[in-house]
Amino acid sequence: MTAVRVLLLVSVLFPLRVTASNALPDNEQICLKKMETLLSQQQILFSDSQSTPETRRMAERAIDASREAFADHGSYCDAQRALQKFDQDKQSGFHYKQGEVNFFGRGHY
Repeated sequence: MTAVRVLLLVSVLFPLRVTASNALPDNEQICLKKMETLLSQQQILFSDSQSTPETRRMAERAIDASREAFADHGSYCDAQRALQKFDQDKQSGFHYKQGEVNFFGRGHY
């Protein structure tokens, strides 16, 4: 009887082990879902007219970093890592980069 229980337990737990080791396709789907959340957060920061121009610009740069990582590797997981590791270049100070939105509707030209 105990042998039957052991076999039953192994048969129940074995599929869990197999699905956990199935790495690539499942991980890309998980990373895709996480990227949807992270990019939505950055897009909200970028689109918020009440945020400072610096905050909006950093959100734009974070989005660009993840976009470049995805273009280079075609992996949502790489894009997610790039977005999460994005850090402002504190040494360069605040300045405009070509292609960025440089006028956010504040003040006059």
